[in-house]
Amino acid sequence: MIPFRKALDLLLENAPCLATESCHLGNASGRVLRQEIIADRAFPPFDRVMMDGFAMRAAELVSVRKFLVTGIAPAGSPRAQLTEAPASCLEVMTGAPVPGGADCIVPVERTERDGGKITVDADFAPTAGLFIHRAGSDAAQSEVLLRAGIMLGSREIGVAASCGAATLNVSKQPRISILPTGDELVPVDKFPAPHQIRQSNGHAIRSALQGAGYPSLLAGTLRDDAGADGLRATMDASDWLILTGAISKGARDFIPAALEKIGCRQLFHGVAQRPGKPAGCWIGPSGQMIIALPGNPVSALTGLHAFVLPALAAASRLIPSQRRMVVCAEPLTGLPDMTWHLPILIGPDGRAQTAPTGNSGDFIGLLRSDGFVTLPPRGSLQVAYPFTPWR
Repeated sequence: MIPFRKALDLLLENAPCLATESCHLGNASGRVLRQEIIADRAFPPFDRVMMDGFAMRAAELVSVRKFLVTGIAPAGSPRAQLTEAPASCLEVMTGAPVPGGADCIVPVERTERDGGKITVDADFAPTAGLFIHRAGSDAAQSEVLLRAGIMLGSREIGVAASCGAATLNVSKQPRISILPTGDELVPVDKFPAPHQIRQSNGHAIRSALQGAGYPSLLAGTLRDDAGADGLRATMDASDWLILTGAISKGARDFIPAALEKIGCRQLFHGVAQRPGKPAGCWIGPSGQMIIALPGNPVSALTGLHAFVLPALAAASRLIPSQRRMVVCAEPLTGLPDMTWHLPILIGPDGRAQTAPTGNSGDFIGLLRSDGFVTLPPRGSLQVAYPFTPWR
């Protein structure tokens, strides 16, 4: 076995860089941006009205409370001009350009209207610049707003749209196949015999991949006597192949031998971690990334989060985010010579309570946790631990 950190480093170093492709803005959510998005104008591009109300000169409010409404300036109209007549104002709508000659906005709810005139509340304090969103105060023209390597979410999509980026260069999505193994597995819509179980690993892994922005194909189930021929077709149709089961040292754990027969190069097989010691990674004849996870559900889902998702992020050239650290409510001691991915539940106070499953087959027990902390091999106690949330 090799240490967990070494195994992860090997994965990150060998994950092939995904190509770049053009994507319509409407389909880019969850993709990794591979270009800079630059402001094509100042934001906002004009002094913008922030409240429905009336545009006027703040200095006049010191001595005048009644104003004549000389017109209206709705959003989407060219900039209006406030007349030079004393005690005059313009009715304005949120999002409109601030009329020329005006330097403050009085909200409509701070006024009373009588026909073409308004009276401003006596206790309303006049302030120049009030409720005006100044031009360029958010970003200057030509400023870099989005950098390559970020995941595109709702905020980033909104910024890109505001800059006129109708298409974006993003990381191409790899062809990911998931292939559970085991004679005991039956489809979800079948009622299992007493000696069988429904196939759940593939569906759980596919859901987590989809939540991380990586569509995948659940490529059926492999029997324990499938051998190399059963693997080859799926491998040839994949850039990434995720296997579950048949990778330990049992008589029917055929995956390592089958991969060797096909001509795959082993990066590692066996990791000093709990759960998931049998995990391994191979490089296929055409450069495919093949990650084999144990068949026990807790081990499989933990391995996906600990290994597969970080490797896919590296291949996508996603800028690594700062790992969230959590403080545990009780001192934790790691395992001797072994990394421990320990499920935890985060309480209302933000502190973590351990929530271990009964064993690596207790996938229902995962419902009691929010994710896991990764404890290094036994050493000095830490105050905080890196946290990985379940997807």
